[in-house]
Amino acid sequence: MKCKVFKIHLENDFDETKLNSFLETVNPQQVFASIVGGETHFWTVLVLYEEKNSGTATETPRRSEKSDAAQNVNIVASETIKSPIPKRESTPVALTPEPAKLTAEQENSYNALRSWRNERASRDGVPPYLIAHNDSLMQMAAMTIKSPEDLLQVKGLGEKRVEKYGDEILRILSSIES
Repeated sequence: MKCKVFKIHLENDFDETKLNSFLETVNPQQVFASIVGGETHFWTVLVLYEEKNSGTATETPRRSEKSDAAQNVNIVASETIKSPIPKRESTPVALTPEPAKLTAEQENSYNALRSWRNERASRDGVPPYLIAHNDSLMQMAAMTIKSPEDLLQVKGLGEKRVEKYGDEILRILSSIES
């Protein structure tokens, strides 16, 4: 299945021929439309489709057209369509492993790392997960980390994060051990 996005500006008259021409050449499976706000409002239309010549679609999509006369915009809506491809038997999804159990000392390290991460995120004006995920902090707390090379072994920390935050993390971990 493929997708295509159309952006429809509401200030201008929308010539729906481009959208309609596209819809005539494919087998739309689902169509989603939504207004996006900001300085200028516009419709965004997401079309999930299959090529007409692929031969996999067995049903003709049911579409209804709604017209917004004030904006001269045609919106194409669709109902959910039965999957044209037979569904496979579902395989069991692996359960998420339970969080690692930390000792009291490791829990202190984890809490110190979380506090640092949240303060740093606040200073940098970014969400905390962009600095380090909770799983990474938990792994750091559970490991014996003495060097930047040790930090590179932590899942979720790459060279850039170790270069940017490694000294601070090592300082926090060494101050807790003292």
